[in-house]
Amino acid sequence: MTTRFRTSFHAALAGTLFAALAAIAASPAQALPLTQPGPDAAQIVGFPGYPANELYEVTFIMIDGRNIVGDRDVLWLEPGRYEITVRSKVRRPPGLDWRNPRSRRDTDYNTIELVVEAGKSYHILQQYVDDREPTRYLTVLHRVYDTP
Repeated sequence: MTTRFRTSFHAALAGTLFAALAAIAASPAQALPLTQPGPDAAQIVGFPGYPANELYEVTFIMIDGRNIVGDRDVLWLEPGRYEITVRSKVRRPPGLDWRNPRSRRDTDYNTIELVVEAGKSYHILQQYVDDREPTRYLTVLHRVYDTP
């Protein structure tokens, strides 16, 4: 191959790949239901946790099976029904210290299904449940309140 042909071929290939990726990124099927803060949006919050009550902070990593770019601890969503996947921020799980080194049997990921309304905030946490096997954490809706 000549250098000129290789350069033209690579430029055409790069242009085709760029166009394909742009089409995928712009397609409505890939769009997340994220929106701007305001009275027409619902807020979900993963902090603060309450370790003394065995309730721990989370970050949001997926909505309806689609990845969120960068883990977030606050999201603003359009009203609707969603399956939210979280990652736990448990730093020192109950029952795990140097005297009791049993392995951690839970998973760092969990999901919760929510129906969110505009003007409301939803506080999502992970709760430690000692008698639940094999996963010891549940993702819970801790409380719902009106967005200020």
